[in-house]
Amino acid sequence: MLSCCPEKQYVQDKICAPWNATGDDATPVVITVFTNNLSNNIYGSGYLQYDVGPDAITLTVLDGVGNTLYTTTLDPGTSISFTYRRFATIQLTLPTTAGTYQGEFCITTRYSL
Repeated sequence: MLSCCPEKQYVQDKICAPWNATGDDATPVVITVFTNNLSNNIYGSGYLQYDVGPDAITLTVLDGVGNTLYTTTLDPGTSISFTYRRFATIQLTLPTTAGTYQGEFCITTRYSL
């Protein structure tokens, strides 16, 4: 039997939740949909669904010190799937277009104990 690495125990959690917010014409609205307070060595897979809204939104993934790891825009009626590693925060930014924005966020995280 080959063995190269010590065995680790992993925990896997899944959460899905609807999100909604109201944008205004004055300033962009930032919504934090996930914050990692567990470990620097975390994996996350899931999706962001953007169902209804008057304009495109921005998805941003940040590391532990606030640096952008990934960013993309989504139009109403679209979704994106993702897998990220070593991230701390996932945020949505609504533009300066008034209206109601809504969708669903789902993530399965995996981290060692």
